[in-house]
Amino acid sequence: MIAVLLLAALCPSLADSQYLALPSDLPVRDGVLGLRTQTLTADSLIVDKVLLHSPAHRAGIRRGDRLIAVGPYRVRTTDELARSIASHAPGDTLTLTLERNGRTAQRQCAVTNIAQLYYLMGEEGGAPATYKDYPPAVAADESTARTLVRRLSASALDSLRDALVFETERYGRDDRLAAVDLALRAPLASGRIASNLLDDFSTATSLRDHLKTAAYHLDLNLETVETESSTGIRAGIPALIDAWGTAAAKVDSAFASLTPADRANLRPGAAALLQRFGATFYIDEGDSSETAAHIHTLRLAKKVDIASIFHGAMHLAHFADPDRLDLLAAQIHDLSPIPASALPQGLRGSFLYADSTGLGWLLVGDTGPNFYGSGAGVIVDLGGDDTYLHRPTAPTTLIIDYQGDDRHIGGGVASGIAGIGLVVDLTGNDLYHSRSLALGAAFCGIGVLWDHSGDDIYLGGLGSQGAAFFGAGLLLDDGGDDAYAADLFAQGFGGSRGLGLLSDRGGTDRYFAGGRVPSAYGTPNTYAGWAQGAGCGFRGYGPGGIGLLVDGGGDDDYQGGDFAQGVGYFFGLGALGDLSGNDRYRGSRYAQGTAAHQAVGVLIDRSGDDRYSAKIAASQGAGWDAAIGYLADWGGNDRYDARHLSQGAAAMNGLGLLFDGDGADTYSAQSGQGFGDETAYWPQRQAPNLGVLIDRGGDRDIYNLRKNEADARDAGIGLFSDR
Repeated sequence: MIAVLLLAALCPSLADSQYLALPSDLPVRDGVLGLRTQTLTADSLIVDKVLLHSPAHRAGIRRGDRLIAVGPYRVRTTDELARSIASHAPGDTLTLTLERNGRTAQRQCAVTNIAQLYYLMGEEGGAPATYKDYPPAVAADESTARTLVRRLSASALDSLRDALVFETERYGRDDRLAAVDLALRAPLASGRIASNLLDDFSTATSLRDHLKTAAYHLDLNLETVETESSTGIRAGIPALIDAWGTAAAKVDSAFASLTPADRANLRPGAAALLQRFGATFYIDEGDSSETAAHIHTLRLAKKVDIASIFHGAMHLAHFADPDRLDLLAAQIHDLSPIPASALPQGLRGSFLYADSTGLGWLLVGDTGPNFYGSGAGVIVDLGGDDTYLHRPTAPTTLIIDYQGDDRHIGGGVASGIAGIGLVVDLTGNDLYHSRSLALGAAFCGIGVLWDHSGDDIYLGGLGSQGAAFFGAGLLLDDGGDDAYAADLFAQGFGGSRGLGLLSDRGGTDRYFAGGRVPSAYGTPNTYAGWAQGAGCGFRGYGPGGIGLLVDGGGDDDYQGGDFAQGVGYFFGLGALGDLSGNDRYRGSRYAQGTAAHQAVGVLIDRSGDDRYSAKIAASQGAGWDAAIGYLADWGGNDRYDARHLSQGAAAMNGLGLLFDGDGADTYSAQSGQGFGDETAYWPQRQAPNLGVLIDRGGDRDIYNLRKNEADARDAGIGLFSDR
């Protein structure tokens, strides 16, 4: 394809004298066509991508075409093309002049708007968001920032807020979450909204609490859930079978609007969708048939009744309660071992119960080391160092392991793909190793992995370790010095209509994301991360969800690539909250409280002497293109090292804020520290940037770009205050 593009770039064109120069004062009417170009030489503009079913696609524009003119105007750059198209109103028709295979041709092309171009986001006509109450956070970051902005640049905040509201209303509302919508409409409240999200999960004590909280922030109503009979708590295998059956029935009802074939196709469809998303970060980079298949998968996912799956998960969640677990263990402890002939193939060890139900096998393992090599719907294991070879066999599964250093290996570990997958482990130093959509992950379902204690190792692939699309993925770890490593879209990742949570309540933990998929920006030895509190949408096809990482304490180490550690992208909200400890954060580009393209990214560290380092750009409280980046460190002697557009910086009508509450801090950046960059992308918004750095630590701070104990206001707009 590169050879074709180069050949097209070298083809002779008509004399430029036949066309007019593009005026500098064209009107802005927000027209779009649905094509993307790149510049190969000084005056060669080549079509690189045409959106399926867009006006450009219907007009017959192809990848590799050389664009010469729009109407009477010669266009040579992507900026000239964008301005010329945007000067037309939706409903107009314009003429594109192009070269293909050395011949000149003209195409009549209809002009549309963003909402029609990204039609999938508005097919269901989503209702306006109903906003929740987010009480004031403990720290004074929002009120302090608001006071500074009002004092030094009151009109900038009003103009920027109007531009963000304009952006939220240009797109369809299907699957957009209220928390994201509110943050975009009230940008300085982003830290408060994220802080309340993090607090809601850090204070949850039971699995039911976590599920209710997840449903609440997914804008679902679970008030009518019936999870207990009026006779009180029942225990034992009969109650477990009843809960399993009820949960499975709720899952089935969630897919009532899908045919059996459509439901069966969700699993392979989700896998193909995420493979494409992970490889190119777009879902329409393949041929038209592949793109159509991904659109079909998303349409199916939007039909699933996620609330019904939550209802089902609430029934099984009772068996994660300590009282219920004690009752269950007391009853099954006295069962007699059963002969091997009564077991399904693939098992080794000692077992106390086996029943082949209509939903799958229900197995009870004794206290010795057992090997589970065949699929089962429900497994209860009383102890021993066990090995679980996970193979998805039923849409609703539950594993309860009471003791031992266990190994969970294979696909489907705590995976909720078109169903529910729960794993509850009470004690032991465990290993969890799985591929995509596992380790507390979901696609049209709920996946939960809850490990109560031990020094554990979590190894995951694409979409793992608290990741969700159209549902909830929860990885909950209550204690121990743990290690997490994942490829991409992981460690608290919220995709479309999803809430992904990784919650680790204590210990000295290590988080690593990336290392497999090279950076989309082509930077050598740099990788994509999309992890550690990331909310991200399928750009143009579906808004992002909520991704959260909550760490309760310990001296933790976070390492991610591009887009990691409290980041948002395309109507997503990502947040990382670390409650205490001397922590280290390492990222590349778009890291540490950063967002791009109508999104919100927040990092909140509440105490400790912390070290932040980002080696490329747009990090540490940076907002790019109608987005909000927010980093708040509430105390400690901290160090911030970054390069360009960092440390309270914004560009293309963004808000970037870095707030440091106390301590002797050191800041080093090549550009930033309360900095507003250019707005060339969207002149029609008629709004500035707002980059803000506020340090309330006194006279012991060190800056390479600013002066200690001073205020400053720069054009752009950048605001700085150290007092």
